[in-house]
Amino acid sequence: MDTAPAYSHQTMINKWLDCNTPAYDFALQQGRLIRSSEFSAHVAALAHTLAMQNEREISLFCRDAYWFAVALYAAWQTDKIVHLPGDETRINATPATLRLADEPQWGLVIAALCEPSALKPRALQPYAPHTCQLVIYTSGSSGEPKAIHKTLQQLLTEVRALESLFGAQVADSLLLATVSQQHLYGLLFRIIWPVSFGRVFAAEAAFFPEQLFAMSLAANKVSWIASPAHYKRLTEQQPWAATRPHLAALFSSAGVLNAEVAQRIAQSSGIPISEIFGSSETGGVAWRQQPNAWQALPNVALRINATGALEICSAHLFPQQWTTMDDAANISADGTFTLLGRLDRIAKIEEQRIALATVEHALQHLPEVTDAAVFAAETEGRQGLNAVVVLNAAGITLLAQRGKTALIKQLKQHLIGDIERVAIPRHWRFAAALPINAQGKTTPAALQPLFASPSLLPQTLAFKQEGEQCQLQLLITADIAYFAGHFPNLPILPGVAQIHWAAQFAREYFAIQGVFSHMEVIKFQQIIRPNTLLTLQLTWDEARQRVTFAFTSEQGSHSSGRLVFSA
Repeated sequence: MDTAPAYSHQTMINKWLDCNTPAYDFALQQGRLIRSSEFSAHVAALAHTLAMQNEREISLFCRDAYWFAVALYAAWQTDKIVHLPGDETRINATPATLRLADEPQWGLVIAALCEPSALKPRALQPYAPHTCQLVIYTSGSSGEPKAIHKTLQQLLTEVRALESLFGAQVADSLLLATVSQQHLYGLLFRIIWPVSFGRVFAAEAAFFPEQLFAMSLAANKVSWIASPAHYKRLTEQQPWAATRPHLAALFSSAGVLNAEVAQRIAQSSGIPISEIFGSSETGGVAWRQQPNAWQALPNVALRINATGALEICSAHLFPQQWTTMDDAANISADGTFTLLGRLDRIAKIEEQRIALATVEHALQHLPEVTDAAVFAAETEGRQGLNAVVVLNAAGITLLAQRGKTALIKQLKQHLIGDIERVAIPRHWRFAAALPINAQGKTTPAALQPLFASPSLLPQTLAFKQEGEQCQLQLLITADIAYFAGHFPNLPILPGVAQIHWAAQFAREYFAIQGVFSHMEVIKFQQIIRPNTLLTLQLTWDEARQRVTFAFTSEQGSHSSGRLVFSA
C-alpha cells in the first residue's frame, strides 16, 4: 500500500485537502483500496449538500467507517455540530433532526448524497480545529448515557500523543478494528488517527474472530483496535502461526484487560497488547503493556485526592484543570500507578453500600466460573443483585449433573464469607459470554434483557465455531414462553420453537443473506422438557444455501433437519 508523505504533526490534517498533494491509499472498503483524492471528492460533494441545510446539528450513525469519515469531515467543512449516538437504539435520543447514516433505516444515506451527479465545484477549506465540534455519548456502563462535547483540537492533541508513542510500531499497517467509531476509542483509533497521519483504515469492523483473522491474513501488515471482550474470545485454535507475520501492533481499550488474557494473546501473537486507559469525558489518560504498570500518556499529569480517586490534568481537556475520575488508584514513586476499581459502581442493598466490582471479583474466582457481571435491580419491591455468569467446563458439567437450582445454591454457598450476605445475587442467568455493546463494554442495559420473563430464547452456556460448523450448549429453562399451555401439567418444547431457534442461531453465526425458503427431512424423536441441557449442532452449506441442525442431549437425539434459504 502506498502511504502519504511524512508531513509534520501540525499540517498533516490538511494534506488530503490539498489538490497538489499526490493521491495516496486512504481506506480499504470491501477489499477495494480508496485513494485520498476519492475521499476528498466525496467530502466535497457531501459538504455542498450539507451547506444548503439549515440545521446546525446533525446525527451521524454508520457501521462503515469510510462513510462515517466522509460525513464527519464534510459536516465540519460546513460548521455543523456532529452528534454520535452510541448505537442504533440511541439515534432518536440526540437533539439533531438531520440524520446521516450508511443505511436508510437510520437516516439519509451518505453514499447516495455523494453520487458523481451531485458533485459541484467547491473548494475544501483547511479546518480550524478549535471550531470543529462533536458530541459523543458515554456507553452507559454506570447509568444513562450522557453527552460529552469535544473539539477537533482535543482529538488531534490526543492522536499526536498516540503517534509519538506508537507511530513507529504501527508504521504503514492497515488499522483493523473490532469496535465502533461511534465511541471515543474507535473514533480516535479508526478515524482521526489514520486520517490525520495518512494511514489506511478498514471500513468494515471485524467483530467476529473469523473476520479478524481473515482480514489480517489478506493484508501485508495490520494493527488491531479491539476491546478486552474481543481479545477474551480469541482462542488458541485460531490461525496464530499464519497471522503472526502480519501483525504490527495490538491495542485494547474500553476496559481493563485480564492479566491471563493479556499473557495468552501476547504468547500467541508474539506482540504485547498496548492498553489505553481513559474515559469519554477525559480522553486517553495512560497506557501499559502487561505486566508493566500504567503510565501517563504525554501531557497528562496525575495525582490522588483525599478519597483515593485518581485526578488528572490533561492536554486533552479544555480548559486544562484538575479533573476527578471515578477510579480509585495508587501512584508509585516512579509515577506509574495501579487501578483499584471503580468508585461509581456502588449499590445500596438493605441500607448497605455494596461495591459491584467486589461482587464480580468474588464470582470470577469461583472454581466453576470463567466470567461474571452483576447489576442492581428491584424485584417485587425488594432491591438486590442480578448476576450473569459464564461457566467453565467444570461448571457446565455440574449443571448437567445437578441441575440449575442445585448449582446456583452451590455457587451462593461458595460466596459466603467472601462478600456480604446481602450482596449475594438473588437472580442468576448463565451465558456463553457476557453481552457487550458495539464498544465491547458490558452495560446494565445489555444485561437486563437476559432477565426478561417469559424468555423466548434458551440460555447459551458455551459455543464453538470452526468454519461452517458451530456447536452450542443450551439450557432450556422453565420460564421459556413456548412452554406456556403446551401442555397443561406436562410442559414440552414445541417443534416449531426448535426450528425457529435453529434458524435464529444459524443467522447469528453464519453469513446467511437469503430469506427462509423451506424445510427438509425434519425429524422429532424425543420431547424436550424444561431444565434440559441441549447441544445444538449447526452446519452451513453456503453453496446450497442450507443449514443442517440437530438437537441432542444425554438422552440422545431430540430433533434434526435442514433449513433451506433462497439464494
